[in-house]
Amino acid sequence: MKLQPLLRRMTLGAALCLGSLGAAYAQMNYPMGSLQGLATFGAFPNVSINCTDYTLGPGTRVISPLNRIIPRNQLNGLQAPVVFQTDAMGNVFRVWLVSDSTASQLQLPKAPGQCGLFFSN
Repeated sequence: MKLQPLLRRMTLGAALCLGSLGAAYAQMNYPMGSLQGLATFGAFPNVSINCTDYTLGPGTRVISPLNRIIPRNQLNGLQAPVVFQTDAMGNVFRVWLVSDSTASQLQLPKAPGQCGLFFSN
């Protein structure tokens, strides 16, 4: 009879831990100077973010929403919302792929855009 209350407490404790892990995972902090936009990856090293052409610098890391590095041969033709950083030469050196829902909640400045008749952000 005493086993059942113990199982309830353990289940409740596990649920609370998993819930807090999910909340922590959703709150990713990006480095200062990061920008967000919609990226279209072409043949390496070309990438277009908000219709502005960039070059992926040497050693660029592209990180998936699951925090895994994506090999550059899997990027060709990929279109996704991103958070990115550029170096002093204007090359992109760090890219995080983010989901649509995460992108809409980010408090980061948008990358300059050149889409459409009038340039927009």
